[in-house]
Amino acid sequence: MRAVTGALDSLGHETVWRTWAEPPTSGASRRRWDSPLVAELLADSTRVPDLLVDAAWRDWLAEHEAGVWSLLERWNRTASACESREARFLSRLALGDGGGAVDARLLADAAVRFGHPIGERARARLLVLNDPEAVDLFCTAALDSPEVAAFCVEHHLAPGDEVRRAVFFVRTGQREQYRALDPDGALLALGYRSASAEERATLRTAITALGGIDTLRVLAGQLSRQEDVTSPDGQERAYLIEQLTEGEDWERLWRFTLPLPLAAAVRTVHSFGAWRPRGEDDRRVFDALRAADPRTVDEHVNALPEAPASSLDPHTRIRLDELDERIRGVADLEFAPDGTQLALAGAVHVGTESDGGLPSVAPVSWAGIMDLGSATLSRLHCDFTYPLVGVAHLGCDTMVVAEADAYADPHNVDGDYSHVANIHYVDPGGVRTLDTGAEEILGVERIAGDRAFVVAASVDDTDTFESPVLFTGGPGGPLVADGLLDGLDDFEPLIVAVDPDRRLVALFDVLYKAVVVDLHSSVVNRLDDGSGTAEDTMTPAALSSSTLVSCSASGDLHVWHDPLTSTEPALTIPAWSAATRPTALAWSPALNRFLAIDVTQGPHLEILDVPPTRDAAVPDRVVVERIALPDNAGPAPIVRLSPKGDELAVGRGGHETVDLYDLTVLTLRSFVTRPMGTMTHHDLAHLVGMQEHPLLDDGIRTVLGLMRACLEHRLRHDMAIGEAAGAAVAPGDFEIELGEVQGRRRSARTDVAASEDGKG
Repeated sequence: MRAVTGALDSLGHETVWRTWAEPPTSGASRRRWDSPLVAELLADSTRVPDLLVDAAWRDWLAEHEAGVWSLLERWNRTASACESREARFLSRLALGDGGGAVDARLLADAAVRFGHPIGERARARLLVLNDPEAVDLFCTAALDSPEVAAFCVEHHLAPGDEVRRAVFFVRTGQREQYRALDPDGALLALGYRSASAEERATLRTAITALGGIDTLRVLAGQLSRQEDVTSPDGQERAYLIEQLTEGEDWERLWRFTLPLPLAAAVRTVHSFGAWRPRGEDDRRVFDALRAADPRTVDEHVNALPEAPASSLDPHTRIRLDELDERIRGVADLEFAPDGTQLALAGAVHVGTESDGGLPSVAPVSWAGIMDLGSATLSRLHCDFTYPLVGVAHLGCDTMVVAEADAYADPHNVDGDYSHVANIHYVDPGGVRTLDTGAEEILGVERIAGDRAFVVAASVDDTDTFESPVLFTGGPGGPLVADGLLDGLDDFEPLIVAVDPDRRLVALFDVLYKAVVVDLHSSVVNRLDDGSGTAEDTMTPAALSSSTLVSCSASGDLHVWHDPLTSTEPALTIPAWSAATRPTALAWSPALNRFLAIDVTQGPHLEILDVPPTRDAAVPDRVVVERIALPDNAGPAPIVRLSPKGDELAVGRGGHETVDLYDLTVLTLRSFVTRPMGTMTHHDLAHLVGMQEHPLLDDGIRTVLGLMRACLEHRLRHDMAIGEAAGAAVAPGDFEIELGEVQGRRRSARTDVAASEDGKG
């Protein structure tokens, strides 16, 4: 004691007590409060330094010790301002100081401590204050603590939100309270939908323990009729089947079975025992599902994802010189709107250097249309005297081709750059030249309308500046400059993508400016890439009905979501590197996915997982599957996807080969595994077409036939007329939809379509 007293005089109170308050071990931390120093030297509370009071609060809040608490009571001092906000709040709470604002989070965290006196004081304050936020937080902790749950039940504590309260009553086993709150299960269904996978599993266990809950309504959801037919995941399906089977609720189990993915439906019908549906059509489909072997169906379905995983070979290889000996290479190609033809353009044979220079009017390019079914040219023109760089198939055996600018002409040996790049309209009546007055044509694409197309070009305004112009054209021409790009100075309008409806056109330029033109409403929207810097390239790019994607020079994927009128910066997702960025991006309606194709470095096709909305979570891996393609691309490859997105064409620029890849297997992979409850009349028509595909084996053809029977049964009462016909229909509903119906099988249901002459 004398030594400490001397140290206090020589070193000062601050130094001595700080040293004493920081012992080397936790054991010493607890024993130090029994030291005679405390009793002898700190008997007067006014002389206790703040650092010692704070040390005592830290030790007691970490672990209750009666001796420490006795000192704190005697001192009657809260933690100082130097301590944490939590320590200050809890010290006031422990000493019964009701002043100051209540921190709901700190109060709830303290209230869950059942092995410490601070927990008892916090729970008492919680009951007195009845603060909604603190109660909600405390009830959340009750879901993982039997002690907290028992306290809530005893004192009738529950979350304020009705949905959370319904989940809480089920999780804590309060049957009567739940039934009074949520008799039809609507609130519990909402809570289940918003829960994580782990929380859902726990909630299913609680639902089973509580009993008397309509599990099908809760797990399948009931927000809207279209959402009713979405399928639970595998664990949820197994749970529902078990619950409905144990309750022998066969009618509801049958209604639940039809919207499932086909393989799950086949497995489920084997749970019915001797029961069969009452209706004749129901029995027919039920018996067909039961007759199918679940293992065989699983094998056929599971084989689909594995078939293209390693490689995908072209189903057709077109050698252009075999079509006509004059053809030498392809510069551009495009599918017809119905996917049955290819429009192609390229160079013709022009001799060798020993032949001397070419006459100024000598043919150097060709354009033609090839029927994919017969692999023959239905139209061929080899008399173009200027290089062609673009082609668009307009349907009706019609195409338009675009000339290169004078600087890109390899045959321009005289240095004459006065040539104006033109558009040639080619149809069964011949070739018509459409004058653009353009210095350079930067893209030509088919758009919505009868043989309608759009041309992006740069036109000389003055001696120093070029202005971007967007022309539109129709059957036979002429071209019309609509003025939509007026005011976009220093912009080279390269068309990089057109949406599936052919109404939106995305244009980029070399300075990384992005513009989307809505041709239907004549609106131009400038997009922000979010980089704040210029890059040397922005292609490749692709456009779905609601999302625009592009790949930067560094390999990042830029994503703009609907509305594309938004000025928000693009979502940037690291996807590739500068060395591995793809050759092309494309949107596949058949796969409902964006694709990336690289035909230069280890040729391959990649299926991408792009967030559907700006608020959706960004996936860990954007590339979900990579499929090898043959290494035969050659220089300057041209890549095009068919309008349906089920066929890929790769042209080898500078060579005479076009490879066609059938993506039907990739389409089937996503199609067959989809819940049948989400499928529409359009899907049924697509399925009927796939059944006739020559590349499918008998096994998968049988699987498709079974799926077709299920869909025709589920959609049998619909009259599908118009745009509404694309909506999913819940089983057992009767839906009438008005408008136009195309390409649908008419057996087992009635289609009402408005014909062109107005008669139904």
